[in-house]
Amino acid sequence: MYLKELKIKNWQCIEETDIKFENLMLFIGQSNSGKSSIMSAIMFFLKYRNFRSRDLRNGTNFLSIEGSFYNYYKQSFQVADMTITGKNIHLKVTKTYDGDIYYFVFYNNIWNRITEEEYQSITEHVSILFIPSFSEKEQTEFFILSLLKILEKRKINQPKALNKIVATFNELQSEYTSRGLYRNLLFEIFGVLAQYSRDTGHSVLDNTLILFEEPELYLHPQKQKELFFNICVLTKLGTQIYVATHSNNFINLHMYKSICIVRKSENSGSKVFQFKGYLFSGDEIKNFNMNYWINPDRSELFFAKKVILVEGQTDKIVLGYLSKKLDIYKYDYSILECGSKSLIPQFIKLLNVFKIPYVAVYDKDNHLWRTPEEIENSNQKNRIIENSIKKDIGSCIMFENDIEEEIYQENRERKNYKNKPFYALKTVTNKEFIIPEKLEEKIRFIFK
Repeated sequence: MYLKELKIKNWQCIEETDIKFENLMLFIGQSNSGKSSIMSAIMFFLKYRNFRSRDLRNGTNFLSIEGSFYNYYKQSFQVADMTITGKNIHLKVTKTYDGDIYYFVFYNNIWNRITEEEYQSITEHVSILFIPSFSEKEQTEFFILSLLKILEKRKINQPKALNKIVATFNELQSEYTSRGLYRNLLFEIFGVLAQYSRDTGHSVLDNTLILFEEPELYLHPQKQKELFFNICVLTKLGTQIYVATHSNNFINLHMYKSICIVRKSENSGSKVFQFKGYLFSGDEIKNFNMNYWINPDRSELFFAKKVILVEGQTDKIVLGYLSKKLDIYKYDYSILECGSKSLIPQFIKLLNVFKIPYVAVYDKDNHLWRTPEEIENSNQKNRIIENSIKKDIGSCIMFENDIEEEIYQENRERKNYKNKPFYALKTVTNKEFIIPEKLEEKIRFIFK
């Protein structure tokens, strides 16, 4: 069975939120935003952990977690006098402050109460592996033993490389070993599982659910990217892997359906923001996917408190430098180079659906040397940007006609634009350079 959806109410820092699952889920957000609360709610719902008094949200006396599963193998479950079957299975667990935990299954259009044992007879068909962020000897040992049990249950002979990993782990236990080495061992395990799955054409873990907190810990960037690749291999072949991460090496722009941003507010607790629809069509899809390969660092937009969308390299370099010179630069803001004016609306679409604050910075491009046709084409693109803005989420500001003309305070010739990032930075870093008043106003608006 595969987990499809979860509705969480009054669990830890969560007042109420819904999650729709892909095989790969990427939970991201600021520290203390509620990512771990979501992980623990999933584990409690699947009977992987017990209830603890602090699980009930402060000030409330009732919690509920309701979920649905995709019954891939069309199994039938006998609970009480009911035979639960079909493609979708719905379960619910509730708890009052001073009462018992109650379990329910949805049957004949109503919630039917069942025993804990009957509830578990259904959830046990989802095998779970949990890797906490503080992986050390005990956690790594537990993960390996659980993994071997799952492979044995599925009557799969351990890959030779996995046997080698077990032997290596046994050697590590004989002396003090750093957390980094244990994390590296987990990295090697995922590599073995992914390669074995690719060779056989299906995931060696089948419908196992892996919860992985901060997989990037103790791994350098190159290994983070390789681990994420192996995770993607396993999820494409059927394994469910839910990752809580702070690293943009685990985020792909074109995999936005897997991204789940967790935000916490004082009034309504932690909530999940995700988008399961289709943002782009036709050439937009190709262009957006190409954006990732041209500059994978653009994935950092999902971690930003505010995103500053700019056309190109010159804008990014100059705005970054001058905002620091004005002492208004913010490290939790991201300046994102979109590649061209035409692509800014695609990023605006993405930021709109995830409700990430932004400001779109673009050039008017009505230079004296442009033809009437070029000016009209530019104005049309400007209007598209302006019409894409959702005013409760983002804003926009326009350079006249571009940042170079703002810097030099003069009309520029076409020939002046060769190596423009270098010459623009050379100009603004000159000790005698004074930021023009209008440009300073725009920079302060951008970073407000």
